Amino acid sequence: MAGDGPEDGFGEVARGFAAGETLETYEAMYRLVLTAYGYRCAVTGEQFERSNGLWHGDLDVVAIVPRDLGGPLRINNFLPLVFPAAEAFEAGQWLIADDYAVLADRDVLDRRLVERLHPSGFLQLPKEAVFHPDKTLLARHRERILAARPD
Repeated sequence: MAGDGPEDGFGEVARGFAAGETLETYEAMYRLVLTAYGYRCAVTGEQFERSNGLWHGDLDVVAIVPRDLGGPLRINNFLPLVFPAAEAFEAGQWLIADDYAVLADRDVLDRRLVERLHPSGFLQLPKEAVFHPDKTLLARHRERILAARPD
């Protein structure tokens, strides 16, 4: 409904954006995350070609703790995910443990996504630890999702 939150101009609430940052800042973070992960989905391990366009056609960059919920604009708060995995992550259908294990109820996830999950059961991370997800932010994501679930 108009006035209820930030919109992208198409009647949809913009995800993960917070006031005070420029579009160029978000674009730079988006590109940095994709580059750090080598254009690879963190949960499936699927690797894609580099995109020359503004946005990638196969990968989304998702905040672990959304900016509008106080998440920092740092690379360790973002993950590159194929679109179905991004939607499921934001919906709380899978979580990430402190050891980067993927915690998913395979009965809840779309079967096609389950088939795409990396067989190791762990996130596929860049070699450089500075780019790994912040464990405090992962804990905040788990707490927020689990608190919202009915008993």
